[in-house]
Amino acid sequence: MKRKFIHIIPILILLISCNQKQQQIDTWNNRIAEYQAKMEKIESDLILDTLVFNENMNGKQLTEKYDFGQTELDFYKQFISEKHISEKQLLTDEYTKTEVTYLGKLKDLDNQKFYHVLTNFKIIGIGEMESPRGISNIAFLNENMEKAIIYRMGMPDELPTRIENEILYFNHESEKIGISILGGLPPMLCVPKIGCN
Repeated sequence: MKRKFIHIIPILILLISCNQKQQQIDTWNNRIAEYQAKMEKIESDLILDTLVFNENMNGKQLTEKYDFGQTELDFYKQFISEKHISEKQLLTDEYTKTEVTYLGKLKDLDNQKFYHVLTNFKIIGIGEMESPRGISNIAFLNENMEKAIIYRMGMPDELPTRIENEILYFNHESEKIGISILGGLPPMLCVPKIGCN
């Protein structure tokens, strides 16, 4: 009798664990569906996408992104201010010009966390080069501003312009694009029509 009972316990644990996983997946799918229905009412000419993070995305590339973000964290923290949302803040020196814009807070659709989002466009070689180079980045800082992840974008017109209704908006080649985040930040930021960076 004891042997039968011992075999039943692991099976019960496994069934409960699988059921909880399925409930979490169902909850996420329902939130995405509700959110997309809500957004369809807002704008019909908008390309929308939800970036969903899952456990398979953990790995070396994501760790390296966060490690690099830690080296840049203090630089970005100085620009976070509710008073200066969507204002370009300029830094210039002899050879560089940097435009940093704090876009505000982007709420994760899991309703548990949010990110401070900043854009950074840096021109290197002003005054000395015939064709200066530019670097475009999007920085996401967690709500406590103790971790950062930075995505390098190709061109300044690939940077987002605003946050509204938990959507990060881009205007790329006269197309309106919006992305939302669910469950965390992935190792690559994939934006429709722009690509993965």
